[in-house]
Amino acid sequence: MDGRSAGAAIGPDRTSFRVLGPVEILRDGAVQGPTTAQSRCVLALLLLDLGRTVTAERLIAALWPAGPPASALNTVRVYVTRLRRLLAGDPTVTLATVGRGWRLDCDPDRVDLYRFRDLVSRARHDGPGKAALLEEALRLWRGPALADIAGDEWRESLRTGLEEERLAAQEDRIEQDIRTGAARDVIPEAAALVADHPVRERPAQLLMAALDASGRTGEALAVYRRTRRYLVDELGVEPGPGLQREHRRLLGRGQDAAPFDRPVPQQLPGDITGFTGRTEALARLEQTAGSPVAVVTGIPGSGKTTLAVHWAHRAAVAYPDGQLWADLRGFDPAGRAIDPGAVLGVFLDALGVPPAQVPAPTEARSALFRTLLAKRRMLIVLDNARDEDQVRPLLPGTNACRVLITARTVLTGLVARHGVQMISLDALDHGEARDLLAERIGAHRADSEPEAVARIIDRCARLPLALAVVAARAAGIPGAPLGALADELEAGAAPLDGFAFADDGMDLRAAFACSFRALSPAAARTFRLLGLHWGPDFTADAVAALLGEPLAAARRSLSELVHLGLVGEFRTGRYRLHDLLAAYAAELAAAEEEATARRDAVARLLDWLLRSADAAAAAITPFSVVTDDQIPGAAFASPEQRERSAAWFESERAVLLGAVDEAFRQRFDTYAWQLARSLEAYLRRQNAAAEREVMHRTAVRAAERAHSAEGLASAHLRLGIVQSNHGDKDEAREHLQAALEHFEAAGDRNGQADTCLVLCILDAGAGDFAATLAHAVRALDLYVRAGNTAGRVRALNNIGFCHAHLGDPARAREHCLAALDLAAGIGDTIGEANVLSSLGTIEAQFGEHARSVEYLRRAVALGAESGERNFTAAALTSLGETYAATGRTAEARDAWQRAVAILDELGRPNAAAVRARIAALVD
Repeated sequence: MDGRSAGAAIGPDRTSFRVLGPVEILRDGAVQGPTTAQSRCVLALLLLDLGRTVTAERLIAALWPAGPPASALNTVRVYVTRLRRLLAGDPTVTLATVGRGWRLDCDPDRVDLYRFRDLVSRARHDGPGKAALLEEALRLWRGPALADIAGDEWRESLRTGLEEERLAAQEDRIEQDIRTGAARDVIPEAAALVADHPVRERPAQLLMAALDASGRTGEALAVYRRTRRYLVDELGVEPGPGLQREHRRLLGRGQDAAPFDRPVPQQLPGDITGFTGRTEALARLEQTAGSPVAVVTGIPGSGKTTLAVHWAHRAAVAYPDGQLWADLRGFDPAGRAIDPGAVLGVFLDALGVPPAQVPAPTEARSALFRTLLAKRRMLIVLDNARDEDQVRPLLPGTNACRVLITARTVLTGLVARHGVQMISLDALDHGEARDLLAERIGAHRADSEPEAVARIIDRCARLPLALAVVAARAAGIPGAPLGALADELEAGAAPLDGFAFADDGMDLRAAFACSFRALSPAAARTFRLLGLHWGPDFTADAVAALLGEPLAAARRSLSELVHLGLVGEFRTGRYRLHDLLAAYAAELAAAEEEATARRDAVARLLDWLLRSADAAAAAITPFSVVTDDQIPGAAFASPEQRERSAAWFESERAVLLGAVDEAFRQRFDTYAWQLARSLEAYLRRQNAAAEREVMHRTAVRAAERAHSAEGLASAHLRLGIVQSNHGDKDEAREHLQAALEHFEAAGDRNGQADTCLVLCILDAGAGDFAATLAHAVRALDLYVRAGNTAGRVRALNNIGFCHAHLGDPARAREHCLAALDLAAGIGDTIGEANVLSSLGTIEAQFGEHARSVEYLRRAVALGAESGERNFTAAALTSLGETYAATGRTAEARDAWQRAVAILDELGRPNAAAVRARIAALVD
């Protein structure tokens, strides 16, 4: 933000937001809504996490703390849609869907909370204008924050933190008025604060100073007596050091000391000039002010120290007895962690303990430290901690003090014993990364080369330390184009070459090496081999395969890597490695692992992925036409097994797609085309046509290089399927003919029949039902000779479909009913659903609407049970047509709306056509 008055930031016809009072959207100064407490709650959460994704789960928890209804997710989507309508028309404000959540983006100047915080921050650094800035900040408050939103429990927890910010700013402004000679004017305001917040000592201290400066010292002393009596009677504690010092000053001791000028420890390093980003982490630190200890963790280079210093400067005003700081050097390049006893010696000295009175044992120093802090309100920052044992002696024994710890390790023991608040830092988002660069190299320079900035951010993988190193290099050569720097980073022989720095504290390899050296041999090997994983994330099972070790051993190594901050567990059971740490791991693997060992590790991982994908594919489509040898028992997969298999595919989707490319790159050609074959079953259900096409083109190249007739037949068939449904029909026919030739040469009747059924799709789409029938009849003959009952179901269904279009309903029904009996006999749910859909369409075509509805409703139910969303949407569309043809408009609308919901989730363009049918309905 710049130095403008925050109040002047909003121009005409621009959207702004208010949360410091009722939650409101304003356009050109006029309130636009939201009109319900629930919508205001959703808006408030989005604004408090401005620029960050707010998950659906978090919104649901805020709206329904006692437990959500079954319709909670859909209801939240309705609230978001309403907010989008209110925000329409201002292109500078966006409300984007991000996965299972939403992100609101706009200039922070548009939100009163961020304008308030900016003004307060500037006031704490400015000179003569402090009081005016604070007054302007306080005018933004229109009552209690978040005054009219739903979710009482959530609202109150957030309001407490925001109210603390307001009170601190008000106290700062009163103090400035006293300093500048307006003590008499602030007495009523200070007295009201004391009455409203009797356990808060700073208002009493301010009122005493204001009364004394106004010549009313007796009344000031009476304020002290009343405050002390209340604290002792109600809380059982004596006043803190700040209030006691003011009392002693008024009694005549220390007459040379002016109010607020008593020396206290001020050990914080200088604040970071132009600090940007980390909005969510700062908000969490401020919202957890009631927790006495907070720990900020994150990978090396994630900006833990920078965040701690910046937040500590913002929070220092709430701790009048001073701030203590220590760099514990837990992961120092020299390998020397600071002994906690030495740190305590420095702290005790800062607290005024003469050297001769500092005990030698660490335990005794810790006890004295806790005693001295028992009646103080101090902020203690412990940077770069190694483990719990180093930190525990440095913790005060009172909740009046606040401790902030930064650590690469996850201080699990500390969390368990002391109820510590954990805040984990990941890479910056793209906007924060750009802001950091722009702040360091100049906004004009960054704006002039946006493409180069984007490339630099990508190469730095949004890691703050990497961005700081590159910014320092760019700042050192102010006239050089950023594009040249981006070229240099991308051309480096190793990804980390561009981030070397003379100062070890700014060198990425040195930062990473400090953590790597602390690993056990088993965990170090695991980290190196993880450099061979193409990502973006992985499970313990995958790591076990990579290592060739039992699962228990992989979990032990992963636990150690997570503890030391080299690997993150971002979701239960799933882990990831930051891109630059992955590059470092790959460097170590290349240097310390034999080439044969590296190749064997990749082969083990590919083999595990293929076996797992084969089993999952058989579970979700056990009777698919385009499927190879069945896994024993796969035909009897339960709905729970199918659901787990689909979930596994979704979790491993990116890994599996990457595995096809990686297998081809490393010449594991058989794995490449076999993985593509297994992954097709899932991606087809997800309507992922583009990914399927790219994957199967790679599979064709891999099979060609491997001279595998089986692989070529499989890859050409699947590429033909994609093209027949979503692409070039002529190219589809070429691939299908190639597949047919390879299957015929191999004597594979099932493969030939599968290909014939796909040729049915092509000819039916062209309206040539005679050719379609010929393909279907040939497929049936091949399936019969192969003994493939599931294939016979599909072929008979297609034959029935053709006879219906050729005007022969009797033969159409005959073949479809025969297919239905076969499908039911072998438990082929998906085949049964397809036949029922065909029967429903046939009956509707010949005017038998009641039977059509019966068949189609059964088809919809079986499709939903099988998880076949594409099929279910198609069956619902047909069901809606039958309803509409008989004048049952309400039921038609319901069926089509259900179809649209599925098609929208799949991103299918034909959703628009179904919407048009809904719009055309006449009740």
